[in-house]
Amino acid sequence: MESKDRSMKKRENKRLIFLLIGFFLFFGFAETYSFPLKVRDDLGREIEFVRKPERIVSLSPSNTEILFALGLGSHIIGVTDHCNYPDAVREKLRVGGFANPNIEKIIALDPDLILAFGLLQKPIVRLLENRGKKTFWVNPHSIKDIFDSIERIGRITGAVSEAKHLKQMMKERLSILEEKLKDITERKRPTLFRIMGLDPLGTVGGDSFQTDVFHLAGGKNVFGDIKRDYFEVDEKALFERNPEVILICGEDEERLKERVREHPVLKNLSSVKRDRIFVISCDLICRPGPRVVEAIERISGYLYSERFHPQRIISLGPSISESIYLLGLGDRLVGVTTYCERPPDVRLKEKVGSVIEVDIEKIVALKPDIVLATSLTNPKAVKKLRRLGIRVVRLSSPKNFEELCEQFLELGRISGRELIAREIVEEVKAKVSHLRQGVKGLPMPKVFVQVGAKPLFTVVGDSLINDFIKFAGGLNIAQNSLSGFYTREEVLRSDPDIIIIVTMGISGEQEMEIWQRYRTLPAVRNNRIYIFDSYRLCSPTPVSFVETLEKLISLLHPEKRSK
Repeated sequence: MESKDRSMKKRENKRLIFLLIGFFLFFGFAETYSFPLKVRDDLGREIEFVRKPERIVSLSPSNTEILFALGLGSHIIGVTDHCNYPDAVREKLRVGGFANPNIEKIIALDPDLILAFGLLQKPIVRLLENRGKKTFWVNPHSIKDIFDSIERIGRITGAVSEAKHLKQMMKERLSILEEKLKDITERKRPTLFRIMGLDPLGTVGGDSFQTDVFHLAGGKNVFGDIKRDYFEVDEKALFERNPEVILICGEDEERLKERVREHPVLKNLSSVKRDRIFVISCDLICRPGPRVVEAIERISGYLYSERFHPQRIISLGPSISESIYLLGLGDRLVGVTTYCERPPDVRLKEKVGSVIEVDIEKIVALKPDIVLATSLTNPKAVKKLRRLGIRVVRLSSPKNFEELCEQFLELGRISGRELIAREIVEEVKAKVSHLRQGVKGLPMPKVFVQVGAKPLFTVVGDSLINDFIKFAGGLNIAQNSLSGFYTREEVLRSDPDIIIIVTMGISGEQEMEIWQRYRTLPAVRNNRIYIFDSYRLCSPTPVSFVETLEKLISLLHPEKRSK
């Protein structure tokens, strides 16, 4: 035992020695700049700093993030309302918005350094300088400029070594990307249209650092040849350039995608029709700071998912889990929700919560490369996971068969199995077309689908289940309903031939007993009330869609079975 203890102690001592060596290498021989010193800002002014600043006001989120990354959080005495990262910034005093900071509030804080950024704050610099406040303005137009901003901010704050280390870490991550994309020629780069506003339609040009972001991600700004930072887009020019991917920033992925799909101009682009819409957090893409590398990584992962296909996947939805198995990636699935039950093997996977509420700690412990969330996943959980640096892709609930197939293709792109996904979708579409042809011209039974009991709830025309009924040769009696809320009186008036009860949080047998009291209904008289598990109708994969459609056709058209 003593021998074992001595061995462990020896190993611990070795670790300690290596840590101390690293410490002295980093700090003991660090590059230093003594004060006073002069540094040029992006207005071309050579500004003298007599001593290291101790009280700093940051007027932009990107500069705030740089300061924290350099270990200068304790020196920050004021930030803007938009500064929200890292969490420690919440304790800082607010001095107003980005475009209109409160000058008097800033002066009252008595800072010895104010960091300003961008064209909107250019006029503010003179106002502050006239009040005797040293203001340093940066306005990067490329990734190189961002590195330069970090270096200069490090110099004027006495954090030279920290700035050098931060740059090195960022460059190392970019070099990994560069290696993966080294064979991508200029002609192979997909063109991106960056939406900077929907009304009016705006974008970025070659003078924006975002153009460099797209290039390092393996793409190309479709308007990169226009040497401007931001400008409004001419509709004709947009269609002539025909971008392959649409990129928009925000936090509500589903709402933003829907706005793009419904936009009077954008909806006609081929990229939108193919649902090649990528949503990224504004905090990542709009801030020329340390996290710009994460933005590049995420965009690159979307454009070249086959090169960045994840090895450790967590699925937060039943149909997603089933789709992962269909793509032959069941062995990469490391975590699922309690509702994931198909195929049977998935039940052996680690559970990370329910469809709505997930266990953040468990997910982090599983070290996933990607988390595939649904529209039902708690948005706060998604946001927290992303803040922890975990890649989360949120997949919307498909409203029709086409969207279901497109989502499956998206999973294929994300996982590097796009060719397999495309083969499956093509086969499924051929089968669905054949099945629809088989019921063409047959009488259309009226169908009522019940998915909720208290209150009674059904499915409307803009839903995947409506496609099931329509493709099976039936008529959904509630297809023109606006809300989905229904009364039994409305059902009685519509006189359905068939009632389908979906067991989504309700007892199918109990609801069947209730309906059987209404003996005048054709569905009751002819014993045509059917119970379906919710997974069949509410969360299918393209493959299970065909299986369920075949079942529905046999129920809606029993005459076909007898032939």
